[in-house]
Amino acid sequence: MVLLLAVAGPIAYSIFSTPDRPKTPVFETYPSGKLENAVQALDQEIYDALMALDIPAEDVTFAQVQTVKSGSEQWTYSELTVHTRKAVTPTAKKRAFVERLGDMTPRPDIRFRVKSTHKTVIDVSLGGHRTHRVVFVPFVERPTPIPKKTDRPKVAIIIDDMGYDLEVASRFLQMDVGFSISILPHSPFQVEIATLAHNSRREVLLHLPMEPLEYPTVDPGPGALITSMSPNQLLAELKRDLDAVPYISGVNNHMGSRLTEDAARMRQVFTILKKRRLFFIDSLTSPNSQCARVARLFRLPFAERQVFLDHSQEANAVRFQIKRLLSIARKRGRAVGIAHPYPVTFEILSEQMPHIQQEVNIVPVSQLTTS
Repeated sequence: MVLLLAVAGPIAYSIFSTPDRPKTPVFETYPSGKLENAVQALDQEIYDALMALDIPAEDVTFAQVQTVKSGSEQWTYSELTVHTRKAVTPTAKKRAFVERLGDMTPRPDIRFRVKSTHKTVIDVSLGGHRTHRVVFVPFVERPTPIPKKTDRPKVAIIIDDMGYDLEVASRFLQMDVGFSISILPHSPFQVEIATLAHNSRREVLLHLPMEPLEYPTVDPGPGALITSMSPNQLLAELKRDLDAVPYISGVNNHMGSRLTEDAARMRQVFTILKKRRLFFIDSLTSPNSQCARVARLFRLPFAERQVFLDHSQEANAVRFQIKRLLSIARKRGRAVGIAHPYPVTFEILSEQMPHIQQEVNIVPVSQLTTS
């Protein structure tokens, strides 16, 4: 059971920007046209259907999250358990889901089964591929056991795209949480933010720009590694990027859906990272990423992102993504989440952190790498 793939295409930062401040480069999840793109849109509509039924986010749990592959397709299957505190008729459930999902393109197949007076199962499929199961059960008040600290799963949360706003970076660093901070090279406040993070005993990563599939329409920003570069050009650019941000102990990719699919290019990149004793975190912007295979070849400390916490900048969507991350961590013993410096991300992480820290241990992402 692995990753949650995020909604397609670049999403631009409009927050925190002022007329005299350089705009932060866009971030990339999976490129358009993939089944997972539609799955992410379905996620949002399912959340909205549950909200329309007055079911709070805290009464929804993820019983299962897993990556499914069929031929060339790859998507995330999620099973949600909805604990209903008040009676909700099967008709009301069906109406809410049909109203929210019925006008989507591509249109999902929605199957309703009333298993008993108190249990309803809703299966959602796209193109014959089941993507979600939503199970409604009665709410039962039970004390939630808090695992001992030594027994808790480990979760790393990387805050990406730092470097363009010192105030926002300071807000995240003031939280008493061991976030890993990933900083874009050649950004206005790269040194100041890296120094603040280092002095706060936070792990610092280089957020390395790489070519996306949509390049040159989508620009990954200064210091980007591009597939058309000669080996010497690529390595020289990589070294400039690595030297630009102080205190780094590892690297994760900014964009990169095209470059991470190129095993030869990633071998060049990993040769330098290995020499500098740096780890690599694959942000997984492509389902065809070659990073894991090449990292194994090099025995390079490596991990993959499981969940983008804020591909949708809506409070309940972020809450649900946090639940996904914790569900993965409980099953696997560890999980990596990536977030971005949005106001809503800061707000929900601040709100949810006491609960998160009861369930898991937040650790530097280097602790979750293997080689």
